Amino acid sequence: MTTKVFACADSPNVAYRGAEAELIPGLCESPSQISERIGEAEQVVLLLHRHRYELADVQRALRAVEIDPLGTQIFDVPAEISEADLEVTVAGLRRRAAGFEGSRPEQHKPTMPKEMSRRSVLRPPRPVYIAAPMVDHQTCAAADGCQVCVQICPQDAYRSQRGRIHFNKDLCEPCGRCVSGCPTEAISNPSATPAMLAAQIRAVVDHADAPVGLRFVCSGTLAPAPSSGWHDIVVPCTGMVPGSWLLTALLMGAGSVTALGCADGGCSRGLDGHSRAAIDFARAALTACGLDLVSVCSGSEIEIGAPVAHENFSAPFTHAGDVDVMLTLAALTGVDIDEVHNATNIGVVTIDPASCTLCAQCAQACPTSAIQAGSEGVTIVLSFDAAACTNCGQCTIACPEITRGAIALSAKVDVELLRAGRRTINQGTVLVCESCGKPIAPSSLMDRIGELLGDEFDDTMAYLSRKCMDCRTLG
Repeated sequence: MTTKVFACADSPNVAYRGAEAELIPGLCESPSQISERIGEAEQVVLLLHRHRYELADVQRALRAVEIDPLGTQIFDVPAEISEADLEVTVAGLRRRAAGFEGSRPEQHKPTMPKEMSRRSVLRPPRPVYIAAPMVDHQTCAAADGCQVCVQICPQDAYRSQRGRIHFNKDLCEPCGRCVSGCPTEAISNPSATPAMLAAQIRAVVDHADAPVGLRFVCSGTLAPAPSSGWHDIVVPCTGMVPGSWLLTALLMGAGSVTALGCADGGCSRGLDGHSRAAIDFARAALTACGLDLVSVCSGSEIEIGAPVAHENFSAPFTHAGDVDVMLTLAALTGVDIDEVHNATNIGVVTIDPASCTLCAQCAQACPTSAIQAGSEGVTIVLSFDAAACTNCGQCTIACPEITRGAIALSAKVDVELLRAGRRTINQGTVLVCESCGKPIAPSSLMDRIGELLGDEFDDTMAYLSRKCMDCRTLG
């Protein structure tokens, strides 16, 4: 994808020479000038000045030349920034813009701007468009009962009806919780995809002459300008950032990393605690490995440390990438992390054989097939693969024997289990029909049904345990 960089040339305090940008006088106030210079470019990076442009005008100018505003990267250039920092920032934004895969009309959400330019006070405010998430129903597991997005959305923008997820864009204030929380990665935000985030970070790290610091910041927050050497990775809200993402950024070559909560007044969605928990988890994982705590900063940024490693993960900022990060940390330090923390999106499922009836409801509800049910002759086997578990909790919701402790889910990173692969967590015999040999049900399930019915139904249960459904009808 061809990407052009345009910069407003009205500020003499900013050195643009190293940014490979085309300077346009008056660009902030007259963004329509883009049309004269766009050429064959498919995407744009804009270097503008905060409070001097109106986003509605910029988006209109972009649409006029068939550029999708949701993929355009706009950098509000601070009053003072070094030429080196600007060059690194633009390199990252160019790669991020090039990674934009387009959007659909339903992903453009109109909203009123939170800032006003000098000119906007002279005319009524106009809506700007931000990126809204979209559900891919082909990969969504709602038909199997998954309702993670419904459970975690702070605006109640999702509902489940007849095995299908319905999304209300009007209720949504895009925060990205659904995107990073969806077990099957069926929900996406076109302006901040895993590929775009990874491309930006790799470019920033590769173009910097010294270790860099990375700040995950909210798109709707006026974050203070970063200090020298720090660069922003914009996401819908830092409440969507799990601790594994911070670790990913470190292992991709950043010297330090942090996630900034919302500015004064706190997060309107109530998600400030999530970014703090992500930082806490990342620091806990590094502590377990004996690595320098300065790499993950809580609160305001501090001195940038030396990079821990530089790994090119195959799928960063996805669940597979999260697992890769934990395995990489273990390989790098020789320490098998065994950490329980509510901010992890990796989990461990355990079964109590005395309470589990082997009904396999947990396996049917598991959206990632981390839990599977299979048969080996007259034996039914429940197995679990920790590397596939996203700690979504759907298995515990589905278990009919949860009050008896049949299943438990721990928010835990256990590298030994991640490395072990699939293993059996419970098994038992299956009753077979004495007439035709077909399986009837797990013997533990029939025992539990008999226990619930009581002694007076012993004869009935004895009969049901000998005949399958078809043979009962015939008999």
